[in-house]
Amino acid sequence: MAQQLNQWQRAFDASPESVSVARHELRRVLAGWGWEGGPLDDAVLICSELVANAIVHTAPGLGDEIRVRVQESEGDCRIEVLDSRPDLMPVTPTAAPSGEGGRGLLLVRACAADMDVVTTRGRKKVWARVLREAAA
Repeated sequence: MAQQLNQWQRAFDASPESVSVARHELRRVLAGWGWEGGPLDDAVLICSELVANAIVHTAPGLGDEIRVRVQESEGDCRIEVLDSRPDLMPVTPTAAPSGEGGRGLLLVRACAADMDVVTTRGRKKVWARVLREAAA
């Protein structure tokens, strides 16, 4: 198991404005840890899509908060987004070519080394792992 180097987490309101705030915060944090280029962009995109998904699917009044946690290890980072809807599991839909939505998890799967969903104690955690160096 790789040694954890850095960790960051923050709670966000379950509001659309939080997507851009989370994206900018993660970019600042990872850049401070020395991340750059494609891996940094992939991590920011993944965070943005997972936060947007969580906001869309968080039930009003059930803890209108989303938590983003990032753990950096040697060679990768794991981005976790927690919400209050363990009963609503994400699915990778087939987006209509002309549709405006439905591509978030497709993008996450394309950019991540791996991802999964875990439910625990009334919360759902969707996580994705990004490699610091592009796979050869």
